[in-house]
Amino acid sequence: MSGYNPEELRATLRSAIQEGEAHIKQLERASLVLAPVFPLTADSLRSLADDQVPVLDQFIYRFTKLQDSMASRLLPTLHSLLRADDSPRPFLDILSYLEQLGALSSEDRWLFFRALRNNLAHDYPESTEQTAQTLNTLYQNWSELRDMFTTARDYFLSYESDSQP
Repeated sequence: MSGYNPEELRATLRSAIQEGEAHIKQLERASLVLAPVFPLTADSLRSLADDQVPVLDQFIYRFTKLQDSMASRLLPTLHSLLRADDSPRPFLDILSYLEQLGALSSEDRWLFFRALRNNLAHDYPESTEQTAQTLNTLYQNWSELRDMFTTARDYFLSYESDSQP
């Protein structure tokens, strides 16, 4: 073990949960505002109203930040705490272990969201049709990522309350 410190891990998890909840709050708000524009087409994406573009940008940004935060902080730290070992592990091993425990609903769906996030990070102006399709997929499915966050959060909170004297 490389200096395993459960209190430090718990503090990191609490911080990651606060961060995730902030991203989800903004995702929910943006999702409601954007409801009238979905599903998007290449033409409707190009002709979004000036006040809709920043909301769409916020939606994409918060999804990306939530997915990144879960991948870099929440899930690896939860894994370390539950294993009582903070040695580096391949991320797929972390996902598999958390899914086995029920702290993650689906490794495959997590990978779906990672691919979606990567598609959004590499959008090109000449591929407006592909961008519209990716955004439609995100809009239809983002709440599943919220549910994954909630499952991991609740698993940690239950673990924490069970391990208190």
